[in-house]
Amino acid sequence: MSVWIVPLVALAYAALLFRVADAGDRPETIRFAERYARPIFGLSLCVYCTSWTFYGAVGTATASGLQFLPIYLGPVIMFALFGRFVQRMLQTGKAQHSTSIADFLSARYGKSAWVAALVTVIALFGALPYMALQLKSVSQTLSALSPELSEALGRDNVVLLVGAAMAAFAVLFGTGRLELTGQNRGVVLAIALEAVVKVVALGAVALFAVVLLSGNVPVDRIAGTAAESFSASQIDTRFLVMTAVSAIAILCLPRQFHMLVVEATSDRLEGSARWLLPIYLLAISAAVVPVMLAGKLLGPGDASPDMLMIALPLAFDAHWLAILAFIGGLSASTGMIIVTSIALSAMITNDLLVPALFRDQMRQRDTRQPVGQALINIRRATIAGLIVFSLLYVRSVDRDATLAGLGEIAFAGAAQFAPGLLLGFFWRKANRAGMIAGLVAGFALWLLLLGLPVFGFDFVPPVVGSDPLVSGILISLAANLSMFVLFSLASEPALIDRVQAVAFIDRGHADLGSSRLATRTRVADFRLLLEQFVGEARTREAINRLRLTTGQSYSDAEAPDEALIDTAETMISAIIGSSSARALIQSTLEGDPVSLEQVVAMFDETSQRLLFGAELLQIAIENIDQGVSVVDGDQKLVAWNSRYVGMFDYPPDLVEVGRPIADLLGYNMRQLGVPEDQVQNGIAARLTHLRNGTRHSTERELRDGRVLRILGNPAPNGGYVTSYTDITADRKAEQALEAKVQERTEQLVETNAALEAATQSKTRFLAAASHDLVQPMNAARLFAGALAEELGDEKRGQRALLGQIDRSIETADRLLRALLDISRLDGGKMKVEAQGFALDLAFEEVANEFAMQANSKGLDLRVQPCSLWLETDRGLFISILQNLVTNAVRYSDAGRILVGAKRRGPDVQICVIDQGRGIPASEHRRIFEEFTRLPGSNRDEGLGLGLAIVQRIAAMLDTSVTLSSEPGRGSCFSFTMPTVEPSLPVRRAPPDKAAIATTSTGHIVCIDNDADSLDAVERLLVRWGYSVTSATDPANLAMDEPPDLVVMDYRLDDGLTGDRALENLNERWGCKPPSILLTAEDTADTKAAADRMQATRLLKPVSPPALRAAVGALLKPRVRAEG
Repeated sequence: MSVWIVPLVALAYAALLFRVADAGDRPETIRFAERYARPIFGLSLCVYCTSWTFYGAVGTATASGLQFLPIYLGPVIMFALFGRFVQRMLQTGKAQHSTSIADFLSARYGKSAWVAALVTVIALFGALPYMALQLKSVSQTLSALSPELSEALGRDNVVLLVGAAMAAFAVLFGTGRLELTGQNRGVVLAIALEAVVKVVALGAVALFAVVLLSGNVPVDRIAGTAAESFSASQIDTRFLVMTAVSAIAILCLPRQFHMLVVEATSDRLEGSARWLLPIYLLAISAAVVPVMLAGKLLGPGDASPDMLMIALPLAFDAHWLAILAFIGGLSASTGMIIVTSIALSAMITNDLLVPALFRDQMRQRDTRQPVGQALINIRRATIAGLIVFSLLYVRSVDRDATLAGLGEIAFAGAAQFAPGLLLGFFWRKANRAGMIAGLVAGFALWLLLLGLPVFGFDFVPPVVGSDPLVSGILISLAANLSMFVLFSLASEPALIDRVQAVAFIDRGHADLGSSRLATRTRVADFRLLLEQFVGEARTREAINRLRLTTGQSYSDAEAPDEALIDTAETMISAIIGSSSARALIQSTLEGDPVSLEQVVAMFDETSQRLLFGAELLQIAIENIDQGVSVVDGDQKLVAWNSRYVGMFDYPPDLVEVGRPIADLLGYNMRQLGVPEDQVQNGIAARLTHLRNGTRHSTERELRDGRVLRILGNPAPNGGYVTSYTDITADRKAEQALEAKVQERTEQLVETNAALEAATQSKTRFLAAASHDLVQPMNAARLFAGALAEELGDEKRGQRALLGQIDRSIETADRLLRALLDISRLDGGKMKVEAQGFALDLAFEEVANEFAMQANSKGLDLRVQPCSLWLETDRGLFISILQNLVTNAVRYSDAGRILVGAKRRGPDVQICVIDQGRGIPASEHRRIFEEFTRLPGSNRDEGLGLGLAIVQRIAAMLDTSVTLSSEPGRGSCFSFTMPTVEPSLPVRRAPPDKAAIATTSTGHIVCIDNDADSLDAVERLLVRWGYSVTSATDPANLAMDEPPDLVVMDYRLDDGLTGDRALENLNERWGCKPPSILLTAEDTADTKAAADRMQATRLLKPVSPPALRAAVGALLKPRVRAEG
């Protein structure tokens, strides 16, 4: 086994504990803890099982047989047979708000600081050997598991590292809160987790031992060894004494009291909260037996009995089980040290250090320094000190001392609390004198007989039998009990002793129970009782509310009902506390006077509440950033905080209780430089605010530049509370923020202007570039067409090359137009111009445009007849359809393409459906991005811009395009738009059955400022049989007779446009011949120009077939007329 496996596993387990503890305050953890509160609480009590019960019990069973059992049997007897006493102790501890076993016993015995201090000292001396025991067990098990690592690091260094880790855990998660009452969920959950790990590890080793015994040792030999190891004679005095000591230790050990009372979320010990610990201990004690037997019969002979849990698996090469056992033992040790150090740090801090450190400060009422963080720091330092002293104890103690021996000494120390604890619940005469005398005598003898001999100092020989442990326990407890009884009898209990005896013995003056209605009292008794505490008005109001809710009259002569009794108890408990209120109600019901002890208990509880409230108020106002001053109804200062004094730099003798607030107001005004004749007026105005209880809020700038926000609010008792907040930093931050916002705003305006200019420049550049690039492409395409016709059908190879050239030019044209569209859309240059139009005509226009392209691929392009109308931008709408149909034609190899619409209530859903290749669902979102093309597409099938343009135009028209598609099943692109009522009937021109351009005759005028384009058009037209007159400038056209057709470029030289040039020519000719507008710009301007010219618009680079079809269509009427 690798040397580093053990430390790595230990580190991983430690990290898990830190993770669990850190998650304690998370909402999901809180819900889990509340849901499983009882089993978690029951498992947390299993912190009782330390390395002694995990390792040492096996060693004790090996050496002394049944002597291992008392440490398990005692707690089982306590919880199983005396569960009601445990319940009573829990409820009393919760009622007294006890923070430790020292605090609990101190509360019983007159709240004596001496009792608390003695208990703390004894607990400390008793716990140090026990904590040392845990560290020693870790060192021993690590040496047994990995001797090489132990030798490499050194046993002392291993113990030091383990102690440091445990201290870090306790400091981080055990001292994060100032208050000690209430559950620390993170620590409790970590301890509960460790309990599970312990039982799993011990159970696994026990099961392993059973398997070894059943497979290697005869049954009769096992039975014989068991009979030799365990016998009735072993149930001797030591057995009985340790059983009793263990039973009381489950209540008196600091860590057990901490988990049982302080960390409990309820004062009820029920269900798994009560029975889980006894069951857990019985299971562990049962697991000890097979491990002990396997160790005796099969284990290594040189192994220490305390280390059999590790040595047995190692002897049979079960390294994983040995590591699990090590983790179980580590859990047992860490749990004990963590909880003990947390509990002891609270006891040492509250009962030893704080009274000494803060006595002078409290006497002088010096509250300038908040004590909360100081207390937390003291607890943390105390925890570190406990670990350090435990490490020193490990180095000083006899290395041959057994785990059980050290554990029994610690239990004997905790047992010194037993007389005071047990008799305190049953004997009224028990008092602080008896408690102190008993603790001193018992502790002295325990230290003399049991504590010091561990270090090699034997002062007194055993006087009871031959067992030093039994002798020490019996002698120290006998002395403790004797002195306790004698001094209690010899001294008269003080009033506070009698009061606290009532609180412990009578448990809050007894439960009222359901029998409280069987009474001779009347409503008048409760009315008078309430009036004494809350006054006549509130009493009358409360009884009137009861009359409305219950329907009872509540006349003075009637017997009180449950509702009245509950109301009275609730209202009085708000003043004197719940237990005192319950005593008063019980006394009223029974007609018995309240005893002096009960009266004092009531007022003690009330005074504690008032004192606690005053302390909380002072702590609260001391730990806030605002300065606070409180005045009473006479406008005199009654409370303030140090922040208030520091803000105005008051002299020490000016701020004191009873000082008229007018003195401080005058001081403030004079400091601000207010003239003396105005000071009195200012004071009078301010005092008027205070007397009238007027709320006010203002801001004031002091001489040194500080700005204060002053808020004043009236107090319920006629006083006034004023708070002063230094908002200088806020004002400076606001000014800096405003300056920064102004600066950023200016930068943003400049940036936006620059972006707008860049966008416009980009758009202008793309428009100009597209025009200049399209011109040569247009010429190239027309030249290629002319060359194709020159070659004829016999030269098919050359014609095919020319076809590829034509397609390349067309692809380049599409790229330029798409880039221009994207630029115009992103630059906001496209504007929506809504108009009503028939959806049917728009469908037909798109279908006619793509009919030839679809037919060339063998596709069936159909349009569904539709009578609906839309009111939107017709050009943008058709652009969406054009792009969708273009994609359908490109990505379909066969089948049908359908353009149609479906009514959806007041809207219409426009669909373009194809039977093409389909699109995978994973690509549905991506294909709407720029330059996105599906895998397997070739360059001729688009550039990946069409759908990006569609999505942008759809957003401009307040719609969106959706896609439904599967690979191999085609695609459906759709979008929804609102319909409108038709404005005019749809008129369709009758179909023209005449062949287009069947006869090529006529005179055509061509005008284009690009010579190459002009030459290419002229060559084609001449090739087709037309006579042509061409010019690059309309002014140079020497023709007085009108031609049959005009082919005009849109962009001419000197800013002249084709529509204006044609208008001038038409005036010269005196008529309007048909015309074709050639343009590289697919814009609203060119569309409007074509409409004014009544011309057919063709986009460059125009294909020869498209040009020939347009020319033939426009000259067709003339052909017919001549025919």
